[in-house]
Amino acid sequence: MRTSRWTALLASAAVALAGCSGVTATPTAALTASPTPDPTPATLTVAYEGNCQVELIAPSGQRILIDVYDPTQLTSPAKDTDILLTTHTHSDHYLESFEQSFPGKKITNKTTELNVGNISIKSLAASHNDTAIDPVSPSNHIFVIEFDGFKIVHGGSIGQLQLTPDQLTAIGGNVDIAAMALVNVGGLDPKDQKAMDVIKQVNPKLLIPTHASLDTITAAGKALSATFSANKTVTIPRDQLTAQTRMLMMGRMAKNYGVILNAPESKW
Repeated sequence: MRTSRWTALLASAAVALAGCSGVTATPTAALTASPTPDPTPATLTVAYEGNCQVELIAPSGQRILIDVYDPTQLTSPAKDTDILLTTHTHSDHYLESFEQSFPGKKITNKTTELNVGNISIKSLAASHNDTAIDPVSPSNHIFVIEFDGFKIVHGGSIGQLQLTPDQLTAIGGNVDIAAMALVNVGGLDPKDQKAMDVIKQVNPKLLIPTHASLDTITAAGKALSATFSANKTVTIPRDQLTAQTRMLMMGRMAKNYGVILNAPESKW
């Protein structure tokens, strides 16, 4: 009897101590951690504003402005956190007064590199014509941009019939978006085949055509799956890009081109 009484007293003390410490027995199932929710998919907003003028806009608001010839078409005025890139100084790609007064970092018609935070930019020497690339004063540049989880190539007015091995090495693989001309800007390819040949070398998941014509859009539409957007901007989820190149037509002629190609309107 005495032993049983001591056992009961010890059990009562243990329960009391547990209550004072605030420790409560927890079922094993409750200790299992909840699954971590998937992170928000990476997105990038792109604006196309004619010729080769393109804006890349991250969800944070950080912007890269490329080949700005008409600042009035920008989604908002330039600010000091923006970056301005100019492939060459022809008037349909460059406005001197805007470039000179631009408040942020910039690359203007120069072969160089720029790194800002998570942004990496390579400016590669290229040619506006199918001629040798001038190592001192290149007539065009290609921008390779790694920005907010995306890899983007902007070809400016590349007139080469093929990219060089050095250019291809610098561009590398796994290009998400390419903004590239479809017309024969170099003047040396009467069949306008060079544009698609160069685009195939870049092999982007998504092509946004810049300099284009009805003939070149029609030819590209036969080679690629095409959609169009009537909006000035589209927000592109990276996880919806496909391995096989698709073409997204933007700009004031996009809807007309979509009708001609019988292409659906983009859901982005």
